[in-house]
Amino acid sequence: MLLLYNKINAYHMGGIVLFSVNVVTDSGTLTKEYNQPVLLSRVQGDLNLQNDYPCNGRGTCGKCKIRVKGEISPLSTAELKLLSDDEIKKGVRLSCQAYAIGDAIIEYTPDTFNIKGVTQGFMPDFIKNPITSAENCKAIAVDIGTTTVAAYLYSFPESICTKTLCKKNLQTKFGADVISRMEYAMQGGADELKKTINDQINAMILEMTDEEPDTLVITGNTIMLHFLTGLNTLGIAQAPFTPESLFGMWNGRTYVPRCISSYVGADITTAVIASNMLGEKTSFLVDIGTNGEMALWHKGKLTCCSTAAGPAFEGADISHGMLATTGAINKVYIIDNTVAYETIDGAEAIGICGTGVIDAISCMLTLGIIDETGYMDNDFEIGNSGIYITNQDVRAVQLAKAAISAGIEALLSECKVSYEEIEKFYIAGGFGAFIDINSSANIGLIPKPIINKAVVLGNAAGIGAAVILQSRDMLEKSEEIAKTAAAIELADSPVFTEKYINNMYFKTL
Repeated sequence: MLLLYNKINAYHMGGIVLFSVNVVTDSGTLTKEYNQPVLLSRVQGDLNLQNDYPCNGRGTCGKCKIRVKGEISPLSTAELKLLSDDEIKKGVRLSCQAYAIGDAIIEYTPDTFNIKGVTQGFMPDFIKNPITSAENCKAIAVDIGTTTVAAYLYSFPESICTKTLCKKNLQTKFGADVISRMEYAMQGGADELKKTINDQINAMILEMTDEEPDTLVITGNTIMLHFLTGLNTLGIAQAPFTPESLFGMWNGRTYVPRCISSYVGADITTAVIASNMLGEKTSFLVDIGTNGEMALWHKGKLTCCSTAAGPAFEGADISHGMLATTGAINKVYIIDNTVAYETIDGAEAIGICGTGVIDAISCMLTLGIIDETGYMDNDFEIGNSGIYITNQDVRAVQLAKAAISAGIEALLSECKVSYEEIEKFYIAGGFGAFIDINSSANIGLIPKPIINKAVVLGNAAGIGAAVILQSRDMLEKSEEIAKTAAAIELADSPVFTEKYINNMYFKTL
């Protein structure tokens, strides 16, 4: 680190060291000058170049690899751990760890693949009574998910959806999960988070229509809505976990549905609306993702909770993990005792997304490659893909699935409801739309006693926002649902703690 130290020392002593960092892109070379050592991730940000930092720059996920040459700081401990010898020889570095300390050239390769998000979903029956101010107009419903942003363009007075769009949430460059993004906000990045999501929604609107929308309904979890509106998330991050707002309000021509609590957001409120789950005596809804939000309807009462599963299901904590884009292994299965796989768009395998990871671990359990504790002798290659599942990957999935399954069991226990009493088990969200129910049950993510009651809803949050757009009655109903729902805090639940430990195993002890 002597070279880096000398550069910093020269700067502080008044000796200005001016150097250039050139970033080679498909459309040309961009140049930025600096007078002190600068992180390569900062260079990309300064030049408005997209890159994702699922671990919020901690150097733990290895997802920000780039090729670089020139005067660069020595390899960090994190890089020595995450980069192969071949990658190091080729000049690959982690942009969140490596500093340019003199003239340097970065090879920038953007993510050109579209994420396989979900806009489809179950639409309930309801009376149309639009909340728009004009009878003849366009209006848009938006669901801000942690990983994706889905939008629905509606035409009135026909009250029909004319176009849908789903994009990767560009806030992923600040962290794969909401905790990482809250940390970024508290480090001074709140304005950047707000600008990023607002700019993205505006760009999606322009892509969908050249007509100014009359009305917008924007749903999302409580933290996403704080980012959207620029509210401080500090109150959510620390006890007593009080948000600045639970919304359920208009901001100009935009309506933001009401959240239930700090960690059970408007996305669950709108998902409940879309599912029509209140029509049963007892029903359960879960949105599986980086946050496992869930709701239980029993004897006329809605009780909710949320558990932090982490970004493993989005591929962030997986060695060869990636989002659900072209080339991701998304299905893994067994044929004649041999593991086979499929990729998105049938492309050459370049990584594995969350659904593929669940399938792969299910297959490994079936074949005896891992035991109920998660132990395995060696890294496991999926077919001849060159994509491996490691011990660390299995551990990440154990932590994530234990959080979801323990949350389900704790909520049922709190409300004294048995599996037998559940009439419908609704699975909401983009990730839930693609998972294999049997694989999920096999690894213990979804309880086996209720897999035959599972109903996959698709993007229920987005559909619920579209329902509100079309009905003043449903808007009022959504507010009533959120106001009267009870939220339990799993951190205070001894049942959750016990279930979480037990559900770390692939077969509950």
